[in-house]
Amino acid sequence: MLIEVPYRDGDTISFKTVAGEEVIARLVQKEENSMKVRKPMALTMNKDGLGLVPFMFTVSKDSDVVINLTTVVFIAKTEKGMADQYIESTTSIKLV
Repeated sequence: MLIEVPYRDGDTISFKTVAGEEVIARLVQKEENSMKVRKPMALTMNKDGLGLVPFMFTVSKDSDVVINLTTVVFIAKTEKGMADQYIESTTSIKLV
């Protein structure tokens, strides 16, 4: 029997908060009641469609952020196209 892990440390993940915000981030470490993520970006709509903005404006964009899992509705590995957009937004890497 093959056990599939939905996401693991180092993956780009998407999560939805109880407030309705959808966030994309790099998973650093998930624990029982919290998860540590790097460079969290919130989805937003703009004139061209979906865009990414910093999830928090008052901390360094390179900070690791600890998210309390009681405020999270679900977590999943981010779809490849959106994960690529996230990588391009948070690094100087351009993906083809």
